[in-house]
Amino acid sequence: MPELPIRRMMVYKHGVGYFERRGAVNGAELRLTFPREAMDDVLKSLVVLDLGTGQVLGVDFETPEDRAAQIARGSIHLSDNRSLLDLLRDLRGRRVRLAVQPDRRTPAETSGEVMEGLVIGVDLDDAQPLRAPMVSLYMTEQREVRAAPIGKIMRLDILDDRAAGDLGYFLRASQSEEDRRIATLRLSEGEHDLLVSYIAPAPAWRVSYRLLAEPTTGAPGSSNGGGSGLGAQVTVLIQGWGMFDNQLDEDLEHVELTLVAGMPVSFRYRLYEPHTPDRPFVEDEERTVATPVEFAAFAAAPAPAGMAAPKAMRIREEMADVDGVARAERPQVAMAAMERSTQAASTGEERGALFQYRVAHPVSVARGQSAMAPIVSRRLDGRRELLYNGRKLPRHPVASLRMRNETGLTLERGPVTVLEHGDYAGEAVLPFTRAGAEIIVAYAVELGVTVREERRADREMAGLGIRDEYLLIEEWDVQRTLYRLVSSLPDATDIVIEQDLLASYDLVDTPAPAEQAQGAARWAVHCPPGVETTFNVSQRRKTMRSEQVRTLDKRRLSSFLRGKYLDEATYRALDHVLALYDQAAQRQKELQRIEQERQKIYARQQQTQGNLGPLGREGNEQVLRERYVALLGELEDRLNQLTADEQSIHHDIERLEREASQALAALSQG
Repeated sequence: MPELPIRRMMVYKHGVGYFERRGAVNGAELRLTFPREAMDDVLKSLVVLDLGTGQVLGVDFETPEDRAAQIARGSIHLSDNRSLLDLLRDLRGRRVRLAVQPDRRTPAETSGEVMEGLVIGVDLDDAQPLRAPMVSLYMTEQREVRAAPIGKIMRLDILDDRAAGDLGYFLRASQSEEDRRIATLRLSEGEHDLLVSYIAPAPAWRVSYRLLAEPTTGAPGSSNGGGSGLGAQVTVLIQGWGMFDNQLDEDLEHVELTLVAGMPVSFRYRLYEPHTPDRPFVEDEERTVATPVEFAAFAAAPAPAGMAAPKAMRIREEMADVDGVARAERPQVAMAAMERSTQAASTGEERGALFQYRVAHPVSVARGQSAMAPIVSRRLDGRRELLYNGRKLPRHPVASLRMRNETGLTLERGPVTVLEHGDYAGEAVLPFTRAGAEIIVAYAVELGVTVREERRADREMAGLGIRDEYLLIEEWDVQRTLYRLVSSLPDATDIVIEQDLLASYDLVDTPAPAEQAQGAARWAVHCPPGVETTFNVSQRRKTMRSEQVRTLDKRRLSSFLRGKYLDEATYRALDHVLALYDQAAQRQKELQRIEQERQKIYARQQQTQGNLGPLGREGNEQVLRERYVALLGELEDRLNQLTADEQSIHHDIERLEREASQALAALSQG
């Protein structure tokens, strides 16, 4: 669109760009070309302003049909290598005028013969379709049919208005690009100073950082090299480069560029094409390798008390060659030189929930190329630490740089390369960080320190209560993590242990953390070299469960007294209740014994009645019958006695249960 070049461009992180075109236009229309996939966003956001005295009357845009569908709607369809034959074929029944080259044998005829009529059709040899094809016309006034070789046609006039319109429609449809669409701005006549803005899909801009860390001049230990150790104060130069791509169909020349950080709400809305709802598309789970270790920044905190500043983990020290001769100092990437050679060429500005980097100078990027612009360059105060979180990286801590974002800019998420003493030290991912917030960059694994975790869960008695016939037992659910740290570094160092805090749990028998926020806490643990250092983190939560008093025994009751969960009076009262429950249990056993005896009597009665049935009533049988009858009477008397005993025992059990319930009720009220 050379008539209206891009003058301003804003690139976002979520796949869209904001574009402004500005320029002078003379005429009643302006054609703008957009990629087909951009039309939904363009129609959703297009703004056209005439900053002069003219007016914008409207916007026309092509229908969303593809080229084949457009051509199919017309009555004329021409091929690539026989277009005249196809045109004459599709003009059947339409009035045309032909100027035919004269026969060479006809002397003095140079203007040719003119034929006017309705096209009948084209005749050709199927085996050789391009050899001497003939077109036939019906001369309506003469009522005759005449034929002419197509090869001798010098001019063809289409006299039918509809046919001429169909041919023009075919040519316009053939001219349109399959992947491009045209929007036409309808303007008033005259001069215009146009500003056209819109959003369209655009590659997300990226950012990459470099962190150069050097010992802070004058900091403790800096004079003897100790400033290079973990826990030491360092000065960090952070440089950020914004990268963007020109995937437009035109070169960008002297464009005002802005890179926007944040997450504005943006979406695609189908405006250009009809919509047919799609069914959900389910894909296999994507599995990737482990990501870089990232630590969330807490509220900025001072260095933990007693943090050592050892000489360990120096990325670069004076070295000697194999012959013991000191190696000559080689050139390094120094902070002053890095600042001097590359200066940030952008200014930052808060825009509500967004932050934008405005590149100070207009940029020019050729079509299909990408560019980088320095957007951040600032020195920050920081310190080195060894951070350990077994959930993020087991067995070893990671060397990290901690600093506060005092650049005055919001830092977008991006990869960062860390340099120490001018040498490569590792890589990390810088998180999205607002101005003033803390940054933690974990860039290298410290293999000289090994950490082993031992986890244990315990239940501990916390309290005891009584409600009705139940004991209310309060217990501590204690989750313990024991860290065993072994350092093979030459000097003592501090390891910052980070552990997630369990919801609704409190720390117990654990030193107060140096930092605590966002559901995690950190402790600085001093580790001498060559020995195992242990550190315990215990968290507990109170739980409650109920248990019937009758399930207690003397041993457990005595343990409650020894643990001072019961006083002496409550202990005696509960001991009396347990004695009542014990008596009731003994009486229950008597009921069981009575029931067993009753069943035996029932069996004896059944057997005796069976023996009595076949006996006669004379002689010895009569004597035996009388004995069986007497036995049945005795068994019946015993059953009656058992029933009476059973009723008495039930009364005793009810009394004992009642006395126990009354005693427990008194304890509940107390």
